[in-house]
Amino acid sequence: MDRFFFNQRGNVAMIFALCLLPLIVMMGGAVDMSRQRSGESRAQEAIDAALLAVARNADGKTDAQLTKAARRWFETHMGDTVFDIDSFSVVRVGDGLRANVTGGVDTAFLGLIGIGELKVNRTAEIEIGLTKIELVMALDTTGSMAETPSGQSKTKLESLEDAALQMVTTLDDLSEDDSLIEIGVVPFATYVNVGSNNADASWMDTQAKSEIHGDNLVNGLNRFDLYEHLGYTWKGCVMARIAPHDVQDTKPTPSKPETLFVPLFHPDEPDKAGWREDYPNNYVDDVQSIGSTLLDVGNPVKYGLPWSVITLMDDLSETQKRLLLAAHEDDGDECGDEEDDNQGRGQECNKGKGKGGNPLNPNKWHTVELHDNYQYYSNMDTEIGPSFSCDMSPILPLTSNYLEVRKTIKALKASGSTNISEGVAWAWRALSPEAPFMEGDRFTRRVQKVMVLLSDGNNSIATRSGHFGGTDYSAYGYMENERLEGVDGWYDQKEILDAMDKRTKLVCQNAKQAGVRIFVIRLAQEDERSEKLLKGCASSKDDFIDVQESDDLDVAFREIADKISNLRISH
Repeated sequence: MDRFFFNQRGNVAMIFALCLLPLIVMMGGAVDMSRQRSGESRAQEAIDAALLAVARNADGKTDAQLTKAARRWFETHMGDTVFDIDSFSVVRVGDGLRANVTGGVDTAFLGLIGIGELKVNRTAEIEIGLTKIELVMALDTTGSMAETPSGQSKTKLESLEDAALQMVTTLDDLSEDDSLIEIGVVPFATYVNVGSNNADASWMDTQAKSEIHGDNLVNGLNRFDLYEHLGYTWKGCVMARIAPHDVQDTKPTPSKPETLFVPLFHPDEPDKAGWREDYPNNYVDDVQSIGSTLLDVGNPVKYGLPWSVITLMDDLSETQKRLLLAAHEDDGDECGDEEDDNQGRGQECNKGKGKGGNPLNPNKWHTVELHDNYQYYSNMDTEIGPSFSCDMSPILPLTSNYLEVRKTIKALKASGSTNISEGVAWAWRALSPEAPFMEGDRFTRRVQKVMVLLSDGNNSIATRSGHFGGTDYSAYGYMENERLEGVDGWYDQKEILDAMDKRTKLVCQNAKQAGVRIFVIRLAQEDERSEKLLKGCASSKDDFIDVQESDDLDVAFREIADKISNLRISH
């Protein structure tokens, strides 16, 4: 008996048996707790999605109707997740909705100690004050977008089109009411095309009142009259407005000509000296030199106007005017001879009038022969003439017609140089309720104004050493026209680019201050200049997306679409 009492050989098994149940509960409890956390996470995702779904069409619905619809979304989203709903509700709170779900996750191990279920309580809130989204895409369609990057399957423009189309589809699916999401497109390159159908619009300078209208011509000479006289069609491109209006959404007003938009009239450039063209846009024969190459380029006589028009050229002295008129007294223009002076008509001639009449009257002009088209730049196939380099698609104003949006995106064409400032400025104007495009609603908290800016390069205008004008022609004319704020007198390439970047920085700042949220996608660029400029243009660091591979553009556009559709859910 004593030996049995003091025998310890079975103690380990007995102790193990006594500890086994607590061990099972502890280890199994960890598993159950993990399942609860998984259920909580899944329930949060489901209630977020359910609330977002019903919020889009909450107007006119009761809390009971919203609760019923949201619960269906919730249960569908939960899928096979084991979750027993105890209560589910959606109620209105101020300008938003609040959803709450309580339930439980059945336990597998804690039931051994009487805990058969772990409770879950999840809440989501959403603001529904934003009832409308207006989105304008400012898309860089410069010549570099036609390139196919190494290792990529498509050109940058093709990747852009595919990604933009996918974003349109995503936004189209957000609401049953298409009018709540409107989309516009602003392609930009050297210029922005406002549409040739707007030639007679009240915001266009149809009466040649803006001082820009006379650049490389004479003041008062109507560019639209020249287009018609020469037999060319204005394609729709416009010049940048006079600073500061170039970076502002100033309402165009006829009584303030500097606020109007001037049609592009790319001057005819000098004739070739040999067998090869020396300039990209030589479309009529030149006439006698009147002092300098830039003056010759701006001499309207070559377009068929009478020689008396040179009396309106401010850069010529009175002596030069008199000598030139005398030299051409037999050219069908009856000004400039001694008889005119004796009879008091010299003063009329100096005003551009006389026996020949007003030289700005198209009825006084004669026809000129146009040159055959030619290709100056190997990577640029554009028709010579006053709309030279106006190859980008026209602006598509805000619309809920997604078929037109898709059509515009598919028609994008790569050509020209980069002017980001004009792209941003016109995207802002497309979002604005004021002219030139008035499709946008007023800037209020109930309308989300969004701009998506994409560019694959830096601002650029090429300088041309030894050429008249100093540079290629652009939305600012030639640099010698001194229309780009910050560039005058002597200048170099860096000064021009710095001035362009300053205009971009300013127009981005102005648009954001007006209430526009700007997303920026930088495509296939790694330089410090473009990063600083484009990152600064975005509304926040999170709204700047750097995409190095064009095939990844779809990810960037999808990210933006998700941010646009997110109506600020809070847990």
